[in-house]
Amino acid sequence: MRQRNDGHERSIHELIADLGVSIEYSPDLPPGRLGAYLDDERRIIIRTGLTTPLERETLHHEYVHALYRDRASTPRAERRAERESAVMLVDEHRYAEAERNGLSALGIARHLDVPLAVVQVYQREILAGRIPDPRLRRLEWST
Repeated sequence: MRQRNDGHERSIHELIADLGVSIEYSPDLPPGRLGAYLDDERRIIIRTGLTTPLERETLHHEYVHALYRDRASTPRAERRAERESAVMLVDEHRYAEAERNGLSALGIARHLDVPLAVVQVYQREILAGRIPDPRLRRLEWST
């Protein structure tokens, strides 16, 4: 989530609306697809019946595609959407706490109420040096 001017977090629905993009729920997506962004129509389609964590992940993922006006599903666009949505969904303080407590990736996902894939992407991006490791910020939090 991103901060509003008044300091409160903005919902993913507000962020999507700010882009002028509509959200539609449909059971008619191709097999294996949880969501889609249609740039020409400025519309996000989300598969109906998803669990709350999967719906949140899919909304954030498609939001990133909308933000960058992606017109095709390229490997680069998908990696960017995975990375940026994981950063939005993972609370770095709670992630660092879970890591310090020795939780597995699945344990961290349960602790954060996000799908396992989100934690796996977050960890991949930390290891690749594309996002900072929140465990190393511990000293900043205690000051």
